[in-house]
Amino acid sequence: MIHALHKEVIAAVAAFEEQLASHPECRGDLAAEAALAGKPRRHAAFYLGRFPDIDQGEGKPAPPPPLRSPEERLLDWLKGAAGPLEMLNPISQVRGLGKGTGTLPASFGIHLNPELGFTPDGARPLDDVLKDGLPDPETSGIFPEMREDIDATKALTPEWIKIALPDMQGPFNIAHMVLGDDAFIAPLMEPEAWDAFMSMVTEFFIAAHQTLTRWIGPERLDTHPSRFHRIAECSVNMCSRDFYLEHILEYDLRIAQYYGEAAIHPCSGAHVFHATWERLPNVVYTEAGTMISKMSAGSISVDEALKAIDGRPIMLGIGEELADGRQEETIKRIFDLAATNPRLTFGFTGHGWKKGDEPLIRELHQRMNEYYARVTGV
Repeated sequence: MIHALHKEVIAAVAAFEEQLASHPECRGDLAAEAALAGKPRRHAAFYLGRFPDIDQGEGKPAPPPPLRSPEERLLDWLKGAAGPLEMLNPISQVRGLGKGTGTLPASFGIHLNPELGFTPDGARPLDDVLKDGLPDPETSGIFPEMREDIDATKALTPEWIKIALPDMQGPFNIAHMVLGDDAFIAPLMEPEAWDAFMSMVTEFFIAAHQTLTRWIGPERLDTHPSRFHRIAECSVNMCSRDFYLEHILEYDLRIAQYYGEAAIHPCSGAHVFHATWERLPNVVYTEAGTMISKMSAGSISVDEALKAIDGRPIMLGIGEELADGRQEETIKRIFDLAATNPRLTFGFTGHGWKKGDEPLIRELHQRMNEYYARVTGV
């Protein structure tokens, strides 16, 4: 049976390679590399999608997935890797690891709910986490499973398929997922315990990064900063700038100094964008975009972000939500920026679109691909 599975993997690799070669306009990995280097590119390779259609049953809890072997998980990824092409969305020859945002919190004893996409479920008291001490980055949480996935990918696929680190998040995001809302109270009420905990989270973050990097090896490692040197700051949007500077920044600084260069996910927050941009060293990638959805801290516009960047060679990942009736207008306005700034990547999510609008979305996607090519003239 294993031999038959390996043959399926070989066939799936060949099919995936053909899809990559046939769709240069959807190569998200190549677009990201060009943007980081500041090189003009012919294809935007941008995401255009919609929110889940609740009326069609999308976005509801799903039954837990069946247990799968590492080889079966690899085959599942290979068969699904070209799936975004159905909507003309980007694909990449990079396999990711982990289980989303909860990947590192799982090592601190946080349960990941399989019915909700393995999102973190529940929280733990600060004292209990401190008593447990530093998790082992080789054996805790889902690290053994990630090592299985790394080994299977390296053993059964060619070297051109790269392996990306999982969603490492950032120290305060991890703290929020482990402690729950106590992450906003402990810095004020238990500053010494907070520092001990955050220092442990930061030490584990760095040790986990080193461990995974060693397991993957230089020949297979995906090192694009937006994935390899990423610090996600979603939960910082739920606190003030002063709270961030006083209780969180020092741990981000330790990670940024370890990285040497930093890629920031500000989760659209304006004060998060500016605080990280101004205080963290050697930022080479950050993000901006208007969020129409209700955001606790608002959102930073692309224009405001570009004004702060002020022409420096920084890659900007744009994530823009599209208002009804203004989808094409908004995309064109953003794409016009690419005529003079090749360091941009793009993702758009339309409000009001339903599953039945997918033909319209695909048609708009193709039309905007053509518009991007005209604007950039590459």
